[in-house]
Amino acid sequence: MRLIAIAAVLLGAIAPAAVRARQAADDQTPKSQWDRVYSLPQAKRGETLYVQSCAACHAIDLTGGEIAPALTGGDFAATWNELTLGDLFERIRVSMPQNDPTSLSRAQKADILAYVLSKGGYPDGEAELPSQTEVLRTINFLAMKPGAP
Repeated sequence: MRLIAIAAVLLGAIAPAAVRARQAADDQTPKSQWDRVYSLPQAKRGETLYVQSCAACHAIDLTGGEIAPALTGGDFAATWNELTLGDLFERIRVSMPQNDPTSLSRAQKADILAYVLSKGGYPDGEAELPSQTEVLRTINFLAMKPGAP
C-alpha cells in the first residue's frame, strides 16, 4: 500500500514536469505565417495604408505592376519561401514606399505586412504581427503549409 502511495506521489510530480517539457518543446518549434501570426483588425488597418501607399505600384489587388512585383501568388511565395517575415519586413521597412521609405512607421509597415498575409490566404489569429525585425525573424515564410501533401 505504501509503495502505491509513493508511486502516486512520484507520478504526480513527474506528470506536470513532462507537460512543462512538452510545452517548452512546442515553444521552440519555429513558427511560420501559417500559425496565425497577425490579427484581422491589424490587416484591416494595413489595407487602408496599402491603398494609400502601395497600390499605385503593386496594384490594388496586389498583382504587381510594370516596376513592382506581385505581393501574392506563386511567384511571391517562391521568392520568399524559407526566408523569414523579418527578411520581408526589412525589405518593406528600408525601401517602401519607394518614393519615401520614411513616410510610414514600423507599426504601419507591420500592418501592411499583415494585410499582405491576409490577401495571401494565410490565417489570422488573435495577436498582432510585431514590428520588431528580430522577433519577425523567428517567423518563417513557407510557401507550402506544413504537413500539407
